Amino acid sequence: MYSYNAICEDGNVLFSPTMKTIKALRSRYFRNREMFEAQPPVTEIVVFSGRKIHGYYTSEFKLDRSKPVDIHNILYGLV
Repeated sequence: MYSYNAICEDGNVLFSPTMKTIKALRSRYFRNREMFEAQPPVTEIVVFSGRKIHGYYTSEFKLDRSKPVDIHNILYGLV
């Protein structure tokens, strides 16, 4: 089960419900994009697999491989 936290420029965090696949999360994000227009622009999306960080994504929901997920999971105690 996957979920995401969309982080806005002003620090607000928008949460998603859990979905079975990342593809379902991605389509939900783009379907609800009108809802985000009232908020400042999304700068980063953090996708979770259960309680662990699965990956960091750009505002266009493309994987950002420059951020090491394993190290962040250890730092935040999510291992």
